[in-house]
Amino acid sequence: MATSISGSIRLTYGNHTHNETFSGTTTALSRTNQSHGYSAGEGRAVYDATNGAALYDIADELDGGHEGLLLIKNINTSGHLNVSMDAGSNFDIKIRAGEANLISVGPDHVVNIKTDVATLTNQAVASVTTAGVITFGSAIATAGTYLMTPTTSPDHSSSGALYIMKTTSDASTSGTVYDLDGETTKDLATGPVFTTATRVSLAYICDYRFTLTEA
Repeated sequence: MATSISGSIRLTYGNHTHNETFSGTTTALSRTNQSHGYSAGEGRAVYDATNGAALYDIADELDGGHEGLLLIKNINTSGHLNVSMDAGSNFDIKIRAGEANLISVGPDHVVNIKTDVATLTNQAVASVTTAGVITFGSAIATAGTYLMTPTTSPDHSSSGALYIMKTTSDASTSGTVYDLDGETTKDLATGPVFTTATRVSLAYICDYRFTLTEA
């Protein structure tokens, strides 16, 4: 038997409001399509120089050849989530921080996701404050959320400390450092102490929440 799909969408753009409801059914079950399922959860997109990561591989519960409807939200406070509807050949959809998109995927290609900001290595630290503010020796070109790890003292190790660093404007030299919850500011002036000798790696990340159905 087929599985029913229904929903409602309300779009408000300035003074314009548009409401739609929709319903449909999946392809009926058969020898080659023996079950209908969905995957829902949260994930983290990272930089990829080529075609990104297939969402169904991350979800690990769906047949990648039978994707149906995708509801995905960028839950970052800044930065874009890039979405490809053709298995990573093109990333035509960019979802801004805090926004969501409802997309009909179709049977031809799987959904891929990524960010498009390369990792910054050996980024010099100019100063830090007890309130979590960090200033770098050179500008961070793209505003967003970064995973930050020291590449020199303190805590220099492949398994050493990790932090969340957020910048709010392009080409800024300063940001705010948080614990991995992304909410609790981190005092790097008291301990562990970051100095002008500290170098860090900054990996651009984008967290998202999604539901992906089978067609």
